[in-house]
Amino acid sequence: MKKSIVFIFVLLFPLLLFSEEEVSLIPHRNLIVKSVKVESVNKGLKFNIKSTKKVKFASVIIGFLPDENAFYPVYRFSKNEFVNGKDFEILINWKKFKWYLNKDKTLVFYKINLIDKKGKEEQYRSRVLISRNHKILQTVIYGPYFDRGEDNSYTVSFELLYPDKATLVFNGKKYFSSEKKKRHFIKLGKLKKGNYKYYIEGYPRVFNARVNETDNFSFVFMSDSRNRKTDFDANFENTNGKIVNKIFLTAFNKGADFIVFVGDMVSGYTFYEDEFERELKSFAYATEPISSIIPVYEGMGNHEALMDCFEKNGEKFCKDKKPPHSAEDVFGRVFVNPENADFSEKKGLPSYKENLYYFEYGNCLFVVLNTNYWWGYNPEKFGGNLEGYIMDNQLKWLEKVLDKEGKGKREIFVFAHEPAFPCSAHLKDGMYYWGGDPAKNGGIDRHYVIKRRNEFLKVLDKYGVKIVFFGDEHNYTRVLINKDIAPVNREITQIISGGAGAPFYELADNFPWKKNLKAFSKENHFILVKVGEKVRVEAVSIHGYVVDSFEIK
Repeated sequence: MKKSIVFIFVLLFPLLLFSEEEVSLIPHRNLIVKSVKVESVNKGLKFNIKSTKKVKFASVIIGFLPDENAFYPVYRFSKNEFVNGKDFEILINWKKFKWYLNKDKTLVFYKINLIDKKGKEEQYRSRVLISRNHKILQTVIYGPYFDRGEDNSYTVSFELLYPDKATLVFNGKKYFSSEKKKRHFIKLGKLKKGNYKYYIEGYPRVFNARVNETDNFSFVFMSDSRNRKTDFDANFENTNGKIVNKIFLTAFNKGADFIVFVGDMVSGYTFYEDEFERELKSFAYATEPISSIIPVYEGMGNHEALMDCFEKNGEKFCKDKKPPHSAEDVFGRVFVNPENADFSEKKGLPSYKENLYYFEYGNCLFVVLNTNYWWGYNPEKFGGNLEGYIMDNQLKWLEKVLDKEGKGKREIFVFAHEPAFPCSAHLKDGMYYWGGDPAKNGGIDRHYVIKRRNEFLKVLDKYGVKIVFFGDEHNYTRVLINKDIAPVNREITQIISGGAGAPFYELADNFPWKKNLKAFSKENHFILVKVGEKVRVEAVSIHGYVVDSFEIK
């Protein structure tokens, strides 16, 4: 009897290991912080911190706005503790900062720096509104954000500490959001050129929105702000908060009327919906207060990935979660973008709503694509879509938009994350995959990627697109796409700009279109486009100097 049981187990065990069924895996959490609750107690401000991992060291730093017009707080006081646990409290005594609580309401900003047992560093940021008698009041914890839709109408959105009604006073007019909830979206309609003062009733900050809406305007393009492991500020919940703060301010001071940011804003590749949402919100928080003054249009990159993971036949793989929990769904919940692509590739797949869109500004057309839709690892084998591959319905949508909306436009600007002609670390993917060579793709023939890239470029060429912007590679390159390297009749300038905070990439030693490379730089930067009598494009360092410049002819 015992021999029979052993024999049956030996026969079944390989089937358990190499089952043809997909077996769900339970992955780890990426973020250290699970939750933070701030309490006012007799002795001071108490921070109740729950973490997903054992924490060795924690520091709470608090700061204040130096005046009501200041963009950023100045951090003044800290409390450091060796905690050696997952759930802990840190108290900052009222005596430390009582002189700053001299108003009816004072906004206290705080950063929590953590080191887990493996030495990983991470930062959490937020703020809380406190009364003169130390009572915690309703607080705008995210936002406000000043966004612009496809019909040139504007929206102010924000999130409260706890559910409540809200009143927005914009340019002297009151807008009511009568439902008790945390997230509020208040539509303003179309606005003319000018400066607009606004505030949320009960909240002490005043914001000054800037609207242009003329044929002479400037915009900024940037990408790739995922975290660096250099210091706490550079790893603000998987976004480089240190660089994002500074680069957005520099872009604003250079005269940007709006910003287009196409992906890899966070490290992502996250397994839990709440974590992914937190990461995206932390990026948005880092863009404040510039995103409260001018619109920011966001696009998806490969790191904006929210995954389910499985094991099949002994192989582990991950792919985009199913709707309504997909990366695309969460992305649409967090950001406010035009809603003119409410369709999917097929039934049961995520919608393109707010992650694929177009808008007009100053007689120019802007199109933001999603080259990371429905991502899957090794999709030819396990399902999903290949990173960098524009699927059929999206390509058809692009041609339809260019044909209908592009007529009579002065310029058409197209944006996507994955580059058509990568020049450094992403020759292995993007829209290239080493030319689709099976020998360099694990035996998989990916020549179909090149075929689709060429179809995409033919569409741009057909409708007179002169410049296309990409991210993904953490540097700056300018490549001239012509008939020597692509099936086009006109020249198209390709810009790769991935300098918003992610770790830098070196230029590759050799690639087929190196002779078409016109400029390269490896530093934090953004692209400033000035539309006037001429269209001038500048690559601008985070410090404000021009790295490269040219005109679109």
